[in-house]
Amino acid sequence: TTFPQLFSNLRFDDETWSRWNSVNDCELHFPEDKHLTSFQQILVIQAFRPDRLESAMKQFACDLLGLKDISPETLNLRKLYSKETISTEPILIIISPGADPSAELRDLAMEIVGKDRYAEIAMGQGQMEIALDLLKKCSNQGTWLCLKNLHLVTSWLTTLEKELNALKPHKDFRLWLTSEVHTKFPTILLQSSIKVTYEAPPGIKRNLLRTFEIWTPEEFGKGSVARSQILFILAWFHAIVQERRKYIPQGWTKFYEFSQADLRASYEIIHRLCERAGRQSSGEIQWNYIHGLFDQAIYGGRVDNPTDTDVLRSYLVQYFNAAMIGGAKGLKSRLASNINLPNSTELH
Repeated sequence: TTFPQLFSNLRFDDETWSRWNSVNDCELHFPEDKHLTSFQQILVIQAFRPDRLESAMKQFACDLLGLKDISPETLNLRKLYSKETISTEPILIIISPGADPSAELRDLAMEIVGKDRYAEIAMGQGQMEIALDLLKKCSNQGTWLCLKNLHLVTSWLTTLEKELNALKPHKDFRLWLTSEVHTKFPTILLQSSIKVTYEAPPGIKRNLLRTFEIWTPEEFGKGSVARSQILFILAWFHAIVQERRKYIPQGWTKFYEFSQADLRASYEIIHRLCERAGRQSSGEIQWNYIHGLFDQAIYGGRVDNPTDTDVLRSYLVQYFNAAMIGGAKGLKSRLASNINLPNSTELH
């Protein structure tokens, strides 16, 4: 009986509903006197604001289940290691094609156990015996081992299972495994492992949070405020180019494997350019270097469509320029209408 009344109400109370329709997050601002159930609100949004349907359905699920958020937490290897891992349970990181968590894992190992107590092998033809020998050695010594790309050697994984069952590992031993999804991956090994996915988190906000979890306070904060602002721009840019993949073919014409490796390489370039600028009297950042390297060697190196290349270049010009961090006149531009750059070198 509500919907016939709603139809009449839409006709005779158009000011209220026009105001509701103009709000960005309309799913949170339904007129209280209309007495619509949560499900009826979903149907109204589907009819009048389909652009907010996904957000409304998430909110509906959260309200129904009594949760604050239904999205999974972003993967943080440091938290995973400290809270969930043990020596007798492998950690299986499920990756998408082109993704590689090994650099992030390597940094974590250097922080926790040191460079000399971490080893990794990219699995492939001729690596199996080497991997087994190293597994026994690391298990006895209590060091870390990462076996990468197990989807390339699925026929060997039953042998790995047997070796793992025979091990009596040191308490500090950790075995990290990476693999793409594969139908022939052994069920027993899968069930006996801690399983996490390594992929870009959904939404720009979560993508930014993941980047700030990867960067340490020292990495973000060493240097000037301008340097930290450029890194914030990098995190924003990285989130934007990844998020556009949800809207193929409007966002990009195809799916591009922009990854943490691109973010890391970009960080190193910005770090070195900021160091160089700090040694010069002018203190100016060489923005053309950033544009060229990001376009030709890093993010743009994955792009093979002229239209997508134009989009990428427009973002580089829009975000990476002197006006974004003040420029000569001290007037800063904004990343977005409600996003300001940080005025501090503090990460959190």
